[in-house]
Amino acid sequence: MADQFLTVQELDPFIYDLTEAEAYRWQAEFITALQPHLGRIVGYKTGGHDTGPPNPNFPAHGIRGVLLEGMVRPNGASVTPNDVVWGFLEADFAVRVGDESINTAETDLELLSSLDAVIPFIEIPDPAFRNNQRSPTGSIVTNMASRYAFVGEPIPIEPTLAWIATLNTMTFAVHDEHGTEVGSGTLDGHYQPLTVVRWLRDHLRTFGLQLEPGHLLSLGTISINRQLKAGSPQGGPAYRSNQYRLSYYGLSGDAGTVVVNIER
Repeated sequence: MADQFLTVQELDPFIYDLTEAEAYRWQAEFITALQPHLGRIVGYKTGGHDTGPPNPNFPAHGIRGVLLEGMVRPNGASVTPNDVVWGFLEADFAVRVGDESINTAETDLELLSSLDAVIPFIEIPDPAFRNNQRSPTGSIVTNMASRYAFVGEPIPIEPTLAWIATLNTMTFAVHDEHGTEVGSGTLDGHYQPLTVVRWLRDHLRTFGLQLEPGHLLSLGTISINRQLKAGSPQGGPAYRSNQYRLSYYGLSGDAGTVVVNIER
């Protein structure tokens, strides 16, 4: 499956009957097979914590994946449709670990103080199992279909109670290369970032893992997703514009932005 992933092919369906703990053990094996090509672990991602419809391919309480160095691309980098099997552009929200106190932080303010920045973040997951045979354990083992992540300039965090409220009510929008709005929304009522950070930290601790300074934490979709190709099993038309620009508003004087260019 790792070979298929690296050569941008559909994956053999993962249909084995495993417990979640066993599935995460095999995720570690999958990551180990990818690392000679994609490098060290630079962070983690999670999903399934928002108030949208539950993803039937995730465990009901949430899912955890790994971000490898070679998956992470700079702001303004390009992708072509041939770089994915059925990938889609996903507006996400991410933060960066500032120090190791995140592993023992108890209050939300302590959690916030252990982070040093919000990172504008776009992902391109690529859930591409043959015949679209997906499952929660298959999603765990294959690392949430993580393929690319694009990062904007860090937005420094202010470790105050007021900033917690600011995070929870942040607004965002996606535009194309002409400035036309593709979609917009707010985190208010969608998910609370620190609640998701806590879940991810605790999930890692359950498996004997700790966060490190500099780790990126992708907290999940903010629900402006667009397919790169027509005919995807995930549904929806292909995105026809040549740029996908995600902006966060309200966290600093200027919008925090990250851009993906699409070359055809």
